[in-house]
Amino acid sequence: MNPIWQTLLTSVFTAICSSGFMGIVLYKIQRRDHKKDEAEINKSAQSEMMLGLGHDKLLYLTNKFVRRGGITLKERTNLDYLYKPYERLGGNGDCKTGYDECQKLPTITDDDAEKRDVLLKRKDYGITA
Repeated sequence: MNPIWQTLLTSVFTAICSSGFMGIVLYKIQRRDHKKDEAEINKSAQSEMMLGLGHDKLLYLTNKFVRRGGITLKERTNLDYLYKPYERLGGNGDCKTGYDECQKLPTITDDDAEKRDVLLKRKDYGITA
């Protein structure tokens, strides 16, 4: 091989394998990993937020139904739709207690639920008439 070509090929090969080129490759890899880490952090934060919102809503609803002393079929179905994903996300026992109590409640009609809710609100606001 011609010494000029040999020198040229050696120079090109050296440049490709040099620390500058490898630095660029490492930078690209680290940037991709950093973006992946940010996505995982955001996903984790979203899961925590959903868990918190589910917890709040479940506590509110279960307290309302237990206080009322009855639950409608629609409310029971809705409660199942909220509780099952909450439980899969790793929710704590606060909502399980309320959920279990609601499962023991008698099923009432929508009209009966509305009447009971009105009576409870009147009681809360001190309306006796």
